Amino acid sequence: MVFKRLLSFGGGRKPSMATSTTPANMQSGFSLYEVSARAWLYEIRNHYPNLSVKTLADIPDDVLDSIASGNVDMLWLQGVWKLGTVGLEMDRVEHSRVSAYKNALHDFCNEDVIGSPYAIVEYVVSDELGGNSAMRKFRERCAKRGMRLMLDFVPNHMAVDCTWATDPKKKNYFIQKPQNAAHDPHAYLPDGRAHGKDPYCGAWPDTAQLNYFNPELRTAQIANLLDVASLCDGMRVDMAMLLLNKVHGDTWRSELDATGWKSPSDEFWPTAIEQVRRAYPGTIFMAEVYWGLDEELVRHGFDLTYDKMLYDLLESGHMDNLRGYISHKSQQFLRHSVHFVENHDEPRAVAHFGGSMRANAAAAISFLLPGCRLMFHGQWQGFSKRLDVHLRRSAIEPVDSGTERYYAKLMTVLSQAVFHRGDYAFVYAVSPHEGGGDEGWRTVAWRLFIPDQRVFVVVNYTDGHASAHFRLADVEGEGSIELREYMSGQKYIRDRVELRTKGLHVVVRPWGVQVFEY
Repeated sequence: MVFKRLLSFGGGRKPSMATSTTPANMQSGFSLYEVSARAWLYEIRNHYPNLSVKTLADIPDDVLDSIASGNVDMLWLQGVWKLGTVGLEMDRVEHSRVSAYKNALHDFCNEDVIGSPYAIVEYVVSDELGGNSAMRKFRERCAKRGMRLMLDFVPNHMAVDCTWATDPKKKNYFIQKPQNAAHDPHAYLPDGRAHGKDPYCGAWPDTAQLNYFNPELRTAQIANLLDVASLCDGMRVDMAMLLLNKVHGDTWRSELDATGWKSPSDEFWPTAIEQVRRAYPGTIFMAEVYWGLDEELVRHGFDLTYDKMLYDLLESGHMDNLRGYISHKSQQFLRHSVHFVENHDEPRAVAHFGGSMRANAAAAISFLLPGCRLMFHGQWQGFSKRLDVHLRRSAIEPVDSGTERYYAKLMTVLSQAVFHRGDYAFVYAVSPHEGGGDEGWRTVAWRLFIPDQRVFVVVNYTDGHASAHFRLADVEGEGSIELREYMSGQKYIRDRVELRTKGLHVVVRPWGVQVFEY
């Protein structure tokens, strides 16, 4: 099983992240491991049939040890909150979803459907996982292994059968259908509440949309945030940009105008984050965000935001665009960014990037840059079959031993201090007219450095061999210097003056990565 295979990782534990209440004091990189909580517990129970694994508190020590041994700083336990019955019933009968389940699992049965983790009834840990008490014990056990805990917060909507749904005093917590508007069952519930949505897709039928122009709803949601923060060290906030006043107002303009709600003078997130951090200093806020609104959310207090643009550029493979994007991003931007090649919303990297070699090269670029390195359960094993968030299991497939070895090496490299607190500088290949050759276009490269350690990273993100020169301007003095290449373990002796002037000559295989300490 996945968690048993992780025991092969070496390199030992690295220092955990420094606690910070401001993004400016965050370290420049850490590793975040995402696992679907209910599917994970189902997997563990099947792997340990002779153990009583009823709740999160019962997860065997070697399962947690195996993840910690991969130099993981924080564990994101996805989908832990109490769910209702309405969404589950929809998921089990809706034709297109059932067809997708059958395509994913040849032996699919109705019991495999566990419901969407993003249609939440209330922010109490599901009884299936052992409730809040089991979560507290689980968090303590993670902490003993140097791992912090991240949980979800889904601010835009609640399940249609959430605890607020039957309370008439909370009717205006939800966006309501205009009184004279025709009833559209795809957009509104029979009681007039709108289904949750974003501006660019249809309604989510298992959800009810919250009204963030209502100050009472804002107060109630801050109380929910405080409840979540009491159980974890960080939150991954689902579709966080939907709460921005302009986005919320534009999405629900007709309903808000018809029911008399006006845009507040202040934004929700700065106040909410400040209140949470006052009660729980050091809480990390990570935003799922798109549409170029990432830097705005950082200004509002988020520590981390999804860098979906990097993911999309890695998918396209256009080297000029990829290199241009990375080279023009500041160290500050990268440190606030979450880089990934797969997660619960995206396809498996091996399937998405067309094979393990390109997927692993994409991972190298994503994770060797400053920022949060988001990895999904099964990624290190090269799995290609996606786990649907509505299901308790995915299709069984063999481990790709080559990918597993690659990640064992990569995670050991990332355990070095320079990848957690190093400064960053992009490095351009020496141009052909300066004698640098004409294959530098195949590569992206950068330096990371702290007072007692320097590394140079170069990745060939093409299907042909690359030969290029890169000047290492920070090499001082004269005489020889030893360079150690982490991925191969090779050591090289080079002339200091030559490294500054002509540059380090590298030859990198297709989809290859080299990491030099010097």
